Amino acid sequence: MSSGTDAANAAIYGEYTHPFVLEKDQVVQIIVNNNDVGKHPFHLHGHNFQAIWRSDEDAGNYIPTSDPDFPQTPMRRDTFAVHPNGNIVLRFRADNPGVWLFHCHIEWHIDSGLIATMVEAPLELQKSLTIPADHIAACEAAGTPYTGNAAGNNVNLFDLSGQNEPPAPLPDG
Repeated sequence: MSSGTDAANAAIYGEYTHPFVLEKDQVVQIIVNNNDVGKHPFHLHGHNFQAIWRSDEDAGNYIPTSDPDFPQTPMRRDTFAVHPNGNIVLRFRADNPGVWLFHCHIEWHIDSGLIATMVEAPLELQKSLTIPADHIAACEAAGTPYTGNAAGNNVNLFDLSGQNEPPAPLPDG
């Protein structure tokens, strides 16, 4: 909200948020390859996306073709399970400006990094949204920066010194 035109640059959102900056009304296609023996229920906040392709179990990674056999009326949901060792192709229109998470719905998988941040139409947000005073007061009371980049830096938005870091990797097993 405070970064001007740099809000459209994914670099200011931090190294650990896995940010994707989307333009207003952009059609976004996400390919998820599940190279794991478990199912992963992926969820997108702020949208119901379409599953335009979902493989069977053990199909391997998605391989695009020049003539994809996508359905005329794809299923629309906010969560889809990706089959073990399979893949899925999801599509949505970026028509809801905001900051939305795309993640596996298994909580400890989020901690392991199965999450991305969709920063949708940030320049549009700056035109239409103001942060309520009580939200700013809560940040101030907690000593949490509410302007600048992911590290609260207002001078150089590309200096991420001091940004929050994720927890250490979880042990195997």
